[in-house]
Amino acid sequence: MHQSNGPADHRLPVVLGETHTCLLPTAKPLRRSDLEQLLDLMPGHPVHWRERPMSRAVSPDIVTGVDCELAAPGHVAVRAVGTVAGHAVVLGGRVLQSSAQAKVVAAEWPVRQVWSHYLSRAGELEVLTKVTAETSSRLANGLLAGGPPIPGVLDLASIAHRLLRQITMDPHLDQRVPVRSSTTHLRWAARRGDVEQAQVAFRVLNDTDRAAEITVRDADELAAARQFCEDLAAHDWLLTALRATMEKSDLFDPGTPESSALLAPALHHLAHLWAPGAHTPAPLRALWAPLEADPGFTVDRQILVDELRNRVLVGALDAKRQTTIGTEL
Repeated sequence: MHQSNGPADHRLPVVLGETHTCLLPTAKPLRRSDLEQLLDLMPGHPVHWRERPMSRAVSPDIVTGVDCELAAPGHVAVRAVGTVAGHAVVLGGRVLQSSAQAKVVAAEWPVRQVWSHYLSRAGELEVLTKVTAETSSRLANGLLAGGPPIPGVLDLASIAHRLLRQITMDPHLDQRVPVRSSTTHLRWAARRGDVEQAQVAFRVLNDTDRAAEITVRDADELAAARQFCEDLAAHDWLLTALRATMEKSDLFDPGTPESSALLAPALHHLAHLWAPGAHTPAPLRALWAPLEADPGFTVDRQILVDELRNRVLVGALDAKRQTTIGTEL
């Protein structure tokens, strides 16, 4: 029999995930009926919906079967078999996310089972090789280290990318984006540890890539990690999109029509989509407190929104002044 884990043994499970976030390619926010059609990835399985404080539509999970190695620096090869669960999320009818995750557990028997065994455990990967006390941390570090895809090694980014592309290329979307923005990618890992309260370490790696490591106390907090990371990724994307819009407006003189044409749509379509923690499950909602302190999500967002509004106001006042001058002449 495979090596088992005792009640106080934090070797496994560990949850590995990847969340991609972008602007839904449509001129107007989608209504609930439209989103239920867009996210109907598995006929007969409902699209989950929450209306307040900001609408959140979640597709049913779809699974991808894998038999692969898991990245584990400084460790013997870790082979796992099972499925990765992916779903799509739309916030406020406007922000699209694709999320892929797998809960990694020790297999009861160190031999591969028939696929029906794995399909009955959606979103779970069973490690067939030996599990040690270091396996959990090495798997988390292996995912968060990033790097180019390696043949034969689990690639959650590709799974999330395929789902995002499937949704964005849906023929019902008009492809008329009101704000030009990039897609951000959050790699994340969550595992149990000897901590008094859940902890998160969040890093901005470059213009589009981020990483988050979550350490939790129990199974309930571990199960909440995926939705917390989706909430985190959505608000990080909002900050990124607003900042990118401001930087683009810097290419034009203040108050010019070109500048206002960039700034006004960002305020109209994105500024109200801000509710950090509102869609984080209760067990991990407290993780927003350290994020609000450093890097200061809401403070950063308020500074950006105020500056964007000031620039739009300058443009409006300048346009009114030009109209007044023209009338007087």
